[in-house]
Amino acid sequence: MVPARNETIMRGGTMLSMNIFEHLLIEKIDFLRRSFLETSREVFFNEDGKLIHPGEFGQYREGACKDFIRFITPNRLSIGQGFLINTSGKVSHQCDIVIYDSDSSPLIESNERQRFYPIETTVAVGEVKSILSKSDFREAINKLSKVKVLREEIKHPVVIRKEHSGAYDPVRNPYDQVFTFLICQKLDFDLSDIVGNINLLYDSSIICRHKHNLILSIEDGLLAYYDENGKTMMYPFMSKPLKNRFVQPDANIYTHFKLYSSYLFLGTSSGTILYPEVTDYMGDVTGGYIFNEK
Repeated sequence: MVPARNETIMRGGTMLSMNIFEHLLIEKIDFLRRSFLETSREVFFNEDGKLIHPGEFGQYREGACKDFIRFITPNRLSIGQGFLINTSGKVSHQCDIVIYDSDSSPLIESNERQRFYPIETTVAVGEVKSILSKSDFREAINKLSKVKVLREEIKHPVVIRKEHSGAYDPVRNPYDQVFTFLICQKLDFDLSDIVGNINLLYDSSIICRHKHNLILSIEDGLLAYYDENGKTMMYPFMSKPLKNRFVQPDANIYTHFKLYSSYLFLGTSSGTILYPEVTDYMGDVTGGYIFNEK
């Protein structure tokens, strides 16, 4: 039953006043939380707590995340999974979530149904994890950072859609970059000073603008940034490096989910989309005969 406008309801022992959008969002959040914390454990683990279907377990979590993300991203964008490619011949790792402009993307697929997405039409990339140790977390965020490099190697950038003024410049304009995020169940290490230490988990070769945009831990909170005015931001770099911010849930168990939803919508709706120059992907096209009408 959908509540009337501003209906007050009880949830988890807390009195909440909700409008329709908030009610539907919390419905999605609750499903996501159950998928990670309860349902997936009941279905894919045996009585001894051993994972018995790892492939299906991963697909189930990714499906739950995509369902949630679909609710909070522009409808003009599509969601898939696969590899990112650019005109320099670079290929990314296999990405759990790819948010892209399907109207401007050719269907690039191998005989084994592996999908490849041009970096020009890719708006955001996400990784889905379960419980992360510090070493696993380090590996995940460093792997994500390499995706952003692909955008800076485009040979002939031609803008299809750009929400902000100025020339296309992924080095200085974060809206021209690929938005990256991580969703996990839990960060299984000491979080007492994560805002001070997270930069130390990146390889020394990783520059600021290539770092994550958002990290959502279902049990722990949201990792983002803030500017000099104290405003929470979803970009690591805006004319200068921003500082890290960790938002933990307290009385309101939905705080970090709501903030994540807001910033992901802003990031994906503001992302620049470029024209994928297909001939730049083809390699050498010379060597044929040309016959012209006289």
